[in-house]
Amino acid sequence: MPLSAFLWRRAATAVRVHDTLCTFIDGTIVARADNWRPLRNSDDTRRALGHTSYRGELVPVYDLATKMGNKPSRSCEIAIIKMTGGYVAFLIDEFVGSTSAVSETIRLSELDIFCRERLAI
Repeated sequence: MPLSAFLWRRAATAVRVHDTLCTFIDGTIVARADNWRPLRNSDDTRRALGHTSYRGELVPVYDLATKMGNKPSRSCEIAIIKMTGGYVAFLIDEFVGSTSAVSETIRLSELDIFCRERLAI
């Protein structure tokens, strides 16, 4: 492979949350969907808003916008992400696909998602 191939900015799979294009470190987007169920009485932004399933596993759904410190998303589309600790899903506004014009990179391991027990209600 020529050296110039290493110098090009590599494309990443990105999602849009409000006006921000995001890509993830520590995880890989494996699916997108809109079939998730909200939990009742889930006003705590640290907890999952609801759940979906992926390959037979219960997956918690979080609002990526609030995790980034922004106003809540009104979207119902989710991106399901595989991490070393399991699957997690985030509300997103749009699945962008491959792009190199990403404005924010999110380190999923810093979002404090898998540090506590996950309960399905």
